[in-house]
Amino acid sequence: MALQGIRALIFDMDGVIVDSEPLHLIAYQEFFGKFDIEYTAEHNREFLGCKDIAMAQILIDRHSLPETPAGMVHAKETILLRLLAGQAIARPGLSTILERAKTANLPLAIASSATLPTIHLVVDRLNIRPYFQTLTSGDEVQNGKPAPDVFLLAAERLGVEPESCLVIEDTLNGIRAAKAAQMMCIAIPCAETMHQDHSLADVRLTSLVEIEFNQAPDGSLSTGAYSSAQNR
Repeated sequence: MALQGIRALIFDMDGVIVDSEPLHLIAYQEFFGKFDIEYTAEHNREFLGCKDIAMAQILIDRHSLPETPAGMVHAKETILLRLLAGQAIARPGLSTILERAKTANLPLAIASSATLPTIHLVVDRLNIRPYFQTLTSGDEVQNGKPAPDVFLLAAERLGVEPESCLVIEDTLNGIRAAKAAQMMCIAIPCAETMHQDHSLADVRLTSLVEIEFNQAPDGSLSTGAYSSAQNR
């Protein structure tokens, strides 16, 4: 299924641009270790794609922690930034799609539930900042994914109508947010989100490298043919 009328490309970050979901889990495990609380990958699955501040309130209530949501997020982010500084690894195909988008003069944005400091660290660690016109965090909007707010803000900053934006996501919450924003969406699950339902996405692929762009007569872009990994 080719997607047409594309005038901007919006990336989620965790699990799409950077292989960071395991590091988020480690950061939470280190945080909860101070309270002798076990926090497993299964526990973490509930919150994939969610804003940390909303997640923090749920976990504080659940475990009766002596923390504020902001304090918990700060503590976890301090650990995460240390981990990312040494272990941030780009997802397969990232450099290829960024160069393809650059060649096609396609405006790019990141719209992530992550905090802005984390987004800035990742783009600098991976040396990809020059590709992006805007970096947008869930902390800048009232409602996190699956609400469309962060994607709509990214589109506004790019100056592109939502229906002309293509989002790349890996989580169910992210896909719901993209579709609520009336945007096209390609799902590319990572290992941690492979179990989720991606059927709301327009297309499901296995790698960023499968996405190609073709010029349309009206100046917009369409996606090219996908490999046999395409899966709806």
